[in-house]
Amino acid sequence: MDKELVRQYAERNPEIRELFERHQALERELEGLIRKSYLTASEEVRKKQIQKEKLALKDRIYALIKQEGG
Repeated sequence: MDKELVRQYAERNPEIRELFERHQALERELEGLIRKSYLTASEEVRKKQIQKEKLALKDRIYALIKQEGG
């Protein structure tokens, strides 16, 4: 994700800002899981959920940027 591009649009569009902040929070949560040497079954499931949600957020963010002419 081109974070600088998203930040530029996030300054003008509150929906993009909210989605980007959620994406960043999920990124931090995912990094915490990745740092572990072993994941429980529920942590593995959560890891997959985070990855899917991050991808959906990224797609939505870029769709909004495209709508704004980016």
